[in-house]
Amino acid sequence: MKKYFSWTIVLSFVSLFSSHAEDLVEADSSSFSWYADSLTGGSPLYNFVRASNLESAQLGILVKEVASGRVLADYHSKSDLIPASVTKVITTATALELFSDTFRFVTKLECDGRLEDSVLYGNVYVTGGGDPTLGSSHNKQANTFFALASTALRNSGVRRVAGRVVGDASLFEETGTPAFWLIEDMGTNYSPTPSALSFNDNLLTMVVRTDSSSARLSAVYPANRLFKPQLKLRIQGAKPSWRMTRTEYSYAPMLAGSLPANGRYTIKTEIPDPALFVADSLSSYLSNAGIPVDSASSVAREMYGRGARLKLLDYYSPMLKDVILQTNYKSLNLYAENIFSYLSLSRDSIGSRRRSSEVVSSFWKEKGLASDKIFQVDGSGLSMKNAINASFLVDLLVYMKTQSRYSSTFVSSLPIAGVNGTVKSLLSGTPLSGKVYAKSGSMERVQNYCGYIHYKSRWYAFCIMVNNYSGDRYTVRQQITRFLNSLMEETNKPKSDKK
Repeated sequence: MKKYFSWTIVLSFVSLFSSHAEDLVEADSSSFSWYADSLTGGSPLYNFVRASNLESAQLGILVKEVASGRVLADYHSKSDLIPASVTKVITTATALELFSDTFRFVTKLECDGRLEDSVLYGNVYVTGGGDPTLGSSHNKQANTFFALASTALRNSGVRRVAGRVVGDASLFEETGTPAFWLIEDMGTNYSPTPSALSFNDNLLTMVVRTDSSSARLSAVYPANRLFKPQLKLRIQGAKPSWRMTRTEYSYAPMLAGSLPANGRYTIKTEIPDPALFVADSLSSYLSNAGIPVDSASSVAREMYGRGARLKLLDYYSPMLKDVILQTNYKSLNLYAENIFSYLSLSRDSIGSRRRSSEVVSSFWKEKGLASDKIFQVDGSGLSMKNAINASFLVDLLVYMKTQSRYSSTFVSSLPIAGVNGTVKSLLSGTPLSGKVYAKSGSMERVQNYCGYIHYKSRWYAFCIMVNNYSGDRYTVRQQITRFLNSLMEETNKPKSDKK
């Protein structure tokens, strides 16, 4: 009786211990002692998930050694959470796999009609190819498109256009601001309108000057004839506070709020209709170059009804590896959105986010990943409708490191923690500084990271997702820093030092 009772206690304890283990980690028998230790108070994972400011948070954590597949830490890794900008990891990895690192976007200069006595009786078209780098401040190549377009027309014998310049953005099915973005993000300098024909990061810079009682628009860059904002600004307070509102494609947005007196303020906002902006900019350039254009610029948003055109120029973007480097290093939402919409062109003649979502899912399913368990509606992660889990992201990272032809390109596209990019402050001054390649993702009450740790000659893939934490973001980042450093230190201890 005594012997039976003692075994009952032991079995009950094991059962309780096992149920807690499922919540914290996926153990394997080859390293059970390590996993057992990780579940006790004081272990890196335990300390992190039991923090008081994370009591009401949703967490998804997975850290895995790349070569062996050994799991170091797992906590709700298959629960879908809001990913924010770590979504860009999926977007850029898929693009590399589908198009190669040397792929280039192409913007075309075309025309229709007939040429008589040096007059083009027809239209000139700038046909967008999805290139987000045209005239971009993040593009190291100088923008020569307008000059080359003028030369191409002149070499074709055109001295006057008895028509108009048309910005053709029909390559992407959806135009304008995505309806599933938060209204507070729309029109901001970090979420400009995506377009198959983009220019200057799809951003305008306004210079507003104030005196003691009023505000006036001093300048707009790049200079253009279209943008005519309405100012409804109060002169008050010590800090600028404003909001830009507009209707779709309107070049007369309302800037409302307050500005301090006697100051000069630089305000960035989205270009309401990038395709029209490009067309009008080229029209002005041609007129100044001695090739007048008779009619006002316009936009084509649909491919249907397109007539025959003569191609005059192909204008190429930098290679995809360079575009992706900028996308991940600087977390550029416009770049990610254009890349994402272009993914569907691997199967269709027109780009659409809906079709791109299907392309992402089917591609990674073919590679053995559980892509049917995630939901991706955009390329940048701005939408809160995205729902992605740590397990999928880590599996994708492992694939890109071990099986992709573009492994080195992809890894090097991720900024280095403690060194550069959006993770420059993460892990700074710790043993892991300079040893972690990671993409960050943040929104209000969202702080996520995923990437690679290269520590003591071993590679690890990791993803940490924290949604709805309490308190401030800095504290969460510090907790993630302590967790990763402690986990790597504990993992790489000699076996004799592990209890």
